[in-house]
Amino acid sequence: MNKALFEIGVEDLPPTEFDNIIEQLDSNLRESLKKSNITFDKLEIFITPRRFGVYIEGLPLKQPDQKEERKGPPKSICFNEQNQSTKALEGFAKSVGVPLEEIRFKDFNGSDYAYAELVKKGESTKKVLENIIPEVITKMTFKKPMRWGTGEFSFVRPVHWILGLYNGEILSFEIFGKKSSNISYGHRFFGEKIVVNRIDNFFDQLRNQNVIPFYEERIQQIKKEIERLEKENKITIFIQQHKDLVEEIAKMTEFPTAVLGSFNEKNLFLPPEIVTVTIKHHQRSFVAFKNGKLLNIFISFQDGFGREQNVINGYTRVINARLDDAAFYFEDDLKVDIEERLTELSEITYQRELGSYRDKVERISRISEKIAQMLNFKNLSTVKRAGLLCKIDIPSKVVYEFPELQGVMGRIYLQHKGEEEDVYITAEEHYKPISENDEISTNLISNIVSLSDRLDDLVGYFGINKIPTGSKDPFGLRRKTFGILRILISLEWDLDLNNLFNIAQQTYLETNRQDVSLKGKEEVLKDFVDHRLATILEKEDISKEAINAVLINSYKPLRAYLSAKALDEFLKKEEFQDFLIAFQRVNNISKNHNSLNYQGRLFIEEEEKILFQKYLDVKSRFEEHIKKLDYSGAIETLLSLKENIDRYFDHVFVMSEDEAIRLNRLGFLKNLAMLFYEIGDIEKLYKG
Repeated sequence: MNKALFEIGVEDLPPTEFDNIIEQLDSNLRESLKKSNITFDKLEIFITPRRFGVYIEGLPLKQPDQKEERKGPPKSICFNEQNQSTKALEGFAKSVGVPLEEIRFKDFNGSDYAYAELVKKGESTKKVLENIIPEVITKMTFKKPMRWGTGEFSFVRPVHWILGLYNGEILSFEIFGKKSSNISYGHRFFGEKIVVNRIDNFFDQLRNQNVIPFYEERIQQIKKEIERLEKENKITIFIQQHKDLVEEIAKMTEFPTAVLGSFNEKNLFLPPEIVTVTIKHHQRSFVAFKNGKLLNIFISFQDGFGREQNVINGYTRVINARLDDAAFYFEDDLKVDIEERLTELSEITYQRELGSYRDKVERISRISEKIAQMLNFKNLSTVKRAGLLCKIDIPSKVVYEFPELQGVMGRIYLQHKGEEEDVYITAEEHYKPISENDEISTNLISNIVSLSDRLDDLVGYFGINKIPTGSKDPFGLRRKTFGILRILISLEWDLDLNNLFNIAQQTYLETNRQDVSLKGKEEVLKDFVDHRLATILEKEDISKEAINAVLINSYKPLRAYLSAKALDEFLKKEEFQDFLIAFQRVNNISKNHNSLNYQGRLFIEEEEKILFQKYLDVKSRFEEHIKKLDYSGAIETLLSLKENIDRYFDHVFVMSEDEAIRLNRLGFLKNLAMLFYEIGDIEKLYKG
């Protein structure tokens, strides 16, 4: 089995570039191999803080030969009167390197032309790799590339060595002034130079030199180390809550080894969240528990081994200092009363055109009250209070020093001040959902305030023309719109976004922010919401036809969601496709008619009278299903119209010369077509 290997040795990679490197290296190399007609069975990326590369197996010895047909002169000038070849034919044969007897003639646009079949020999795989590897590496892009030497080279970090092998041969190429070889290096402090003669041995050679080459392998090593310390010390670390930290350590170490230390027990009076953030976010270490109680123990990682006590001493010194600071800030924060905190919010600008944080929470409080009324929620005073105090911890010293604790400190602070449970829980949970995949809060008031907060942002920033463009979204409006939609859909709140946007805009006007206006931005805002809703529906594996159809009702997110789910199922049924053909006729003939007016007494033909009666019956049952948000039942009810619609068009001439009859029929058919628009845009479902 033919194999290839290359490795780029670099100075310490930033953890933020790992995923980018893996993605680019994998996709670019696969694409280049495909373009070069080189197949393979396996392609594997390996990466550590000081190296990255690719292992490939199942390669061919060479590219496949390629046949190519070359067109020559027309047959009419290839032979003279004696039927001997002319210089035109001989010149063509010579130019393509084919004997005259192998030239063939074929028709092209009604005339015969000379053709030669050429065989292009495939290059060796080794040669192909020597050409494409430098190209793949040098076209990689990074967030903050570095320059070194005299500045002629730019890459993620300066390059120290390049390893390149195909089977037992060295791949010969040069990148960034470094020539490829069969030399690699082990761990910076606990390894030596490695001579690689066989690709099969390479990864074992690295491991013997204290380098764990694969990212996922290091993650498993970190988990094993933590499990070892848990068993040895009878403690619990809750590693499942720290997936991000495990991944970060795997990106910072080539041979992760755990050490266990302790901090001053006096600081255990601090809320566990403060201790955890101090130790996790600022020292990349884990906290430990026993019987659910936080211990004054931390678990840190070193890259290598044998220096445990020095590592523990260093971590202990810094963690104790940070916790002492946190304790001072925390005790100081608890002394400040709520009214003073609200005054401090007035002094912190949220957005110049949108006012201070005090302005924002007052708007959130007003919007929350109105949404609670729409939901028939009775405890309005608690809702208003929760909205007003949801950002209360922003001026605190703990949040200033530890921004990761925003929300958490709001909960702790308000609970300490004796606020209601719904109020202090909202201070933390109104930030949910934080990401597209994050869970929403289980607290009703938190969700009302969360919805209000996001509406205030979306309307506010659109209102002052700070609208996301391309990939730029500095205010996170895409994420916040996802949050709005997910809250409405998940909690089955049947609220109209038009009403919610109007409430938010009116709140700006009531608080003397006259420049915040959605006028002229309605279309771009609708498109913005449509894209977010479409993404949510795509993740549910709903067909594009169904998604495109329901986006007409995207401002009623719950209804659009339920309609899409039902429509997606009906689109798979033959009877529904037959119904669409019938309803298409109704829609097509009436879509340019602008009036819904008609009179039943003006119907003449028996078939239009029958369809009219059927319509009244179906409309009543259809509206009842829609009222109950039963979209499957609503669609099923519409299907019963098909037979009557077909008979109508077989016997009724809609475009009568009598204007009154024609307009009456068009008005009726317009009403019939409008029924389906409660489900979605029927025109988006047409086939062909």
